[in-house]
Amino acid sequence: MQTHFTDSQRDEPGIRIAEEVLRKCVHCGFCTATCPTYRITGDELESPRGRIALIQDLLETGAAPTPLTVSHLDHCLSCLSCESTCPSGVSYRRLIDQARELIEEKYRRPRFDRGLRALLAWLLPQQAWFRAALVAGRWSRPLLCFAGRFSLRIDALARMVPGALPSARDAIRPGIYPAEGTEIRRVALIAGCVQGVLAPDIDAATLRLLRRHGCTVVVPAPAAGCCGALPHHLGKGTPAQAMAHRNLDAWRELVRTDSPAAVDTVLMTASGCGSHLKDYAYLLPDDGDAAELARRVKDLSQLLDELSAQTPLRVVSGISAGVTLAWQSPCSLQHGFNEKSAPIRVLQACGFDVRQPQNPHLCCGSAGTYNLLQPAFAERLGRDKADAITATGATIAVSANIGCITQLQAKLAVAGGERPTPILHLAQILDWATGGERPAALGKHEVPGKH
Repeated sequence: MQTHFTDSQRDEPGIRIAEEVLRKCVHCGFCTATCPTYRITGDELESPRGRIALIQDLLETGAAPTPLTVSHLDHCLSCLSCESTCPSGVSYRRLIDQARELIEEKYRRPRFDRGLRALLAWLLPQQAWFRAALVAGRWSRPLLCFAGRFSLRIDALARMVPGALPSARDAIRPGIYPAEGTEIRRVALIAGCVQGVLAPDIDAATLRLLRRHGCTVVVPAPAAGCCGALPHHLGKGTPAQAMAHRNLDAWRELVRTDSPAAVDTVLMTASGCGSHLKDYAYLLPDDGDAAELARRVKDLSQLLDELSAQTPLRVVSGISAGVTLAWQSPCSLQHGFNEKSAPIRVLQACGFDVRQPQNPHLCCGSAGTYNLLQPAFAERLGRDKADAITATGATIAVSANIGCITQLQAKLAVAGGERPTPILHLAQILDWATGGERPAALGKHEVPGKH
């Protein structure tokens, strides 16, 4: 497509990147078929093609965004399904991320919206404060539910407060955990922020699973913190980049080839966080260690797929007998990592019958903080995804991202009626299948096979 930037605008690195992306777009419309918000509304401005036109106008004119433009751009989930579909290779993420930073800089949001976004960007990466907020939320649930009658966002906040929280003592501790038997890989397992509060057993299951299959696991001290994905997608570029710098400084010895502490693989068990780590090479282009980190980042499914090619997974006979799994592929995995098949191969290698819900490319509506900021769209998308998972008739649903799991738990309880489909993280089901304990997340659900 044509662009109309001035020579002085082209002196800005951000504009040069945007223009390169914009010129690849031929307005073919392939992206509209896979865009979740366009599917719901049928509005051209709720499609990637329409949003690209809005972003181009913002960048070329330099004008402050209008409320209508902000609304259409805010509705984007950043699921990146459009990137996987685009035959021209348009890197839509570069445009929407730049637009969000521009909105943050030039647009004055309503006070409640501004406060909620600032709170989420600060609170979610702070584990101690996040835990305290959830505890307070449990005590104030009646008040939140009452206020939720008048605000969809407060209602969404109320429904996201869990009935019970795991103990902080369940979190994995920093240290070096030797492989059981011969060491095949050396893996850095980076603990996340939100997941560490809501489901610390996911990383614990990953630790057992990797050690069982020949990996020495290095859990770095939590000197860094949040990967930066949450503030990044809220348009808060400066703090997000500061987080990336801080993390890289804390992990340099793990990724430098000449370091005795170097690891083969860097892993985060929330695919949304892992996908963001892979983007460090773009976010920190002048730091060679960022590119090296990005090269070593893998999803758990990719790592286990590689390991199983070397030696079969240690599957416990009978665990998978009669168990059908619905694989819910997170957008961050299938579009961010560009990985669609490794999780299915690994689950099948454990003997599970794996099914995919209809339209697996469509987002569940979690998308980081999206389900709190855009509850109407998120509710519709979550219900559709839960219905599609239930329609597979699977015994258990499996995903690889804490946001998707949290978003879908309640939706699956409604969709399944008297027999709701439980949802587990990939690490939990694989740990169980290869010798670990039955996942606590299954609760009292009846599951075929050995228990």
